[in-house]
Amino acid sequence: MPTAVVTGGSTGIGAATVKALAKAGYNVAFTYLRNRDKAEEVTREAASHGVRVIHRAADATSWEEMAQFAEEVKRQFGRVDALVANAGGLPERRTLDESALDYWRRVVDLNLTSAYIATKLFTPLMEKGVVIYVSSVAAYTGGGRGAFAYAAAKAGLLGLTRALAKELGPRGIRVVAVLPGLIDTPFHQKAGTGDIHAWAANAVYLRRVGTPEEVAEVIAFLASEKASYINGAFIDVNGGWYG
Repeated sequence: MPTAVVTGGSTGIGAATVKALAKAGYNVAFTYLRNRDKAEEVTREAASHGVRVIHRAADATSWEEMAQFAEEVKRQFGRVDALVANAGGLPERRTLDESALDYWRRVVDLNLTSAYIATKLFTPLMEKGVVIYVSSVAAYTGGGRGAFAYAAAKAGLLGLTRALAKELGPRGIRVVAVLPGLIDTPFHQKAGTGDIHAWAANAVYLRRVGTPEEVAEVIAFLASEKASYINGAFIDVNGGWYG
């Protein structure tokens, strides 16, 4: 049975991805930051598909905590077939003038460095398989006001995708990026600048927000053998919204 690792798997797109991969027959190991109750709920739901599911509290920006998680995954599952680097977010919105270096580093670490850490630690456990980065439409649009650091970090994931697709491809490891748009998640509820449903009704070509499950199904497809020749690609899941 294949094994998948998901960072930031207790809520939103991450939680939906854990469940979708479990439904597809993957054992799943995922991290969460604070909400243990949510993590346990996701674990129960995912495990109902007859697979093994484990979770661990770990800061995705901490090498030490993620290294401990990687050791646990190796001990329990032996190998990894799919890595979904989903952890990310926008702690607060600041413009360039309002920002300082510590703010920049915090946002970039959360959204870009965390993906590097996960990739560095888990690809040694992969004989072949796929690395999936959860980027954002903000990589194209620059994001809303006060999201310049977030947009830059998410765009950085696209460069990482192309570079590592080339580097890891000869080992049989594919690297792809998924770019969600306006998705009904805690992230947009917290970091959004207004009613995302009203915004989507005017800005998104399909005139609605997306669901975490719609993104997760794309991720599950990319992790499958049906996507075995997709490498270095950027997959938009945004209903038609390019700023």
